[in-house]
Amino acid sequence: MAEDETAARGAGEGTEGTEGAEGPTRRRGVAAAAWVCSVAAAAVLGAWSFAHADPGGQYERPEPLSDAGVRQELAQERAAAASASASASASASPSKGAPSKGSPSSGAASSGTPSEKPAPPSTVRFPDGVATATADCRPDGTVRLLSWSPAEGYSVDEVERGPARSATVELEPLADDADDITVAVRCDDGKPHTTVVPEDEDDD
Repeated sequence: MAEDETAARGAGEGTEGTEGAEGPTRRRGVAAAAWVCSVAAAAVLGAWSFAHADPGGQYERPEPLSDAGVRQELAQERAAAASASASASASASPSKGAPSKGSPSSGAASSGTPSEKPAPPSTVRFPDGVATATADCRPDGTVRLLSWSPAEGYSVDEVERGPARSATVELEPLADDADDITVAVRCDDGKPHTTVVPEDEDDD
C-alpha cells in the first residue's frame, strides 16, 4: 500500500515537471508569432502609403505637349518678349514730339518758308512778237529766265536773267534806223508777264 502511494506521487511530480517545461516554450512561440505579424502589418502599411502618397507631385510624370500646346507656348513666349522689348524701348527713348531745348521746333523753322509748290517753267511771248523766253516763277515771287530766243530781225544785246523781282532782255533790231527794245519779265500769281520798258527808264 505504501509502495502504491509512493509510485503515484512520483508519477504526479513527473507530470508537473513536464507541464512546467512546456510553459516558457509556448510563450516564446506566441511572442515570435506576434512579432512576425507586426512586421508584416508595418510592411503592408508602408507599401500602401508609398503607393497613395505624392508629396508635391514629385513622382508625377508630366504628360507630353501636343502640337497645339507647343504652338500656344511659343506664341505666349513671343508675345512676352515683344512686350518686354516695346516697354524697354519706350522707357529708353524720350518723346520725339518735344523739341530739344535751345533748338527751334520744326513748325517754327518752317514757318518762314512758303508752303506753295513752285510753278513749272513756262514760255512767254514778248510784245509785238519780238522774242520768246522761258521763265521760272519762284515761290518767293522772283523770276529767273531759263532761255530766250529773239524773233527774226532782232538780236539779243543784253540780258539780266535773275533771279530778281524783274528780269530784262534788251533786243537790238538789225535795221539801223530802229531803236532798241527792252522787255521786262515779272511773275504775277505764279505766271510770267512781259512789259516793254520805256526808253527813259531804260537809260536810268
